[in-house]
Amino acid sequence: MDENISKGLRTTFLVHMIFAAIFGITLFLIPGRTLTLLGWVPEMIQIPQTELSAPGTIFVDPVISRVLGAALLGLAFSSFQGWRAQKWGEVALLVELEFVFCTLGVIAFLGGWYHMNRAMPLIGWVIMVILMSFALIWGFSWQRRQAMK
Repeated sequence: MDENISKGLRTTFLVHMIFAAIFGITLFLIPGRTLTLLGWVPEMIQIPQTELSAPGTIFVDPVISRVLGAALLGLAFSSFQGWRAQKWGEVALLVELEFVFCTLGVIAFLGGWYHMNRAMPLIGWVIMVILMSFALIWGFSWQRRQAMK
């Protein structure tokens, strides 16, 4: 029998949709400004051994940033579909996908932090904690569903 999804899982889909949509839209439309606003990229960078400086956005790859924005918008759409769903069978694959994405995102942040030549910006830690929280919720939901089978 295909059970109804819990109110908590529906709420998780809704909250995830909002976060993914906000980050996705801004990265897709204005990647350099978004990364500067978040503190990931400094506004100005001093060029070593000169008196010259350059905008920090010169180091932002707009294509890969927009691809990340597109991926986040796709996840926002899938979370919207999950929020609208009623039965576990409709969201089982989405929960697995969200769990894998968020877990790999946390691993990427930890790997980046380990290899960075500078301190991770505060927003990096905040996003990593958000991803970790979602990974735990998705993982718990997935595990709980497996135990109920």
